[in-house]
Amino acid sequence: MRRFFERRLKASPDPEDLVQEVFIRLIRQEHIGDVHNLDGYVFQVAANVLRDHAKRWSIRREEVNHDTLDGDTLEGGFTPERVLSGQESLERLIGALYELPPRTQAIFTLYHFEGVTQVDIARRLNMPISTVEKHMSRANRHLLAHVRSRE
Repeated sequence: MRRFFERRLKASPDPEDLVQEVFIRLIRQEHIGDVHNLDGYVFQVAANVLRDHAKRWSIRREEVNHDTLDGDTLEGGFTPERVLSGQESLERLIGALYELPPRTQAIFTLYHFEGVTQVDIARRLNMPISTVEKHMSRANRHLLAHVRSRE
């Protein structure tokens, strides 16, 4: 679980806090024993914790950016406008990812961010590989359509 967060949050100093948050959320669930696919459920909770963390971090970063941007070129030659545009594009893309059904989000996340193969995803989630492929196709079509609608 710690590695799950470390891979996604290279700049985060405290992945342990996020792991702890996952366990707190799991403990608060009254009917956790009724979950048939516990691994998939735990990773979905972790993805939700990650999303909440990203939202909080984004808000904090925005507050810092408003205080520090003065119109000069930033490190790497990027203007503040270009950096902000990139951040907004990324946030829209992440928002489009969260429009997907939870199972599709989990499969997309495992494949693209965890580096888990589709075969291993199928084994983990106890589903046929063709179902994993369909979820990946659905996610890719949705995100591509979202990107194209912004061009």
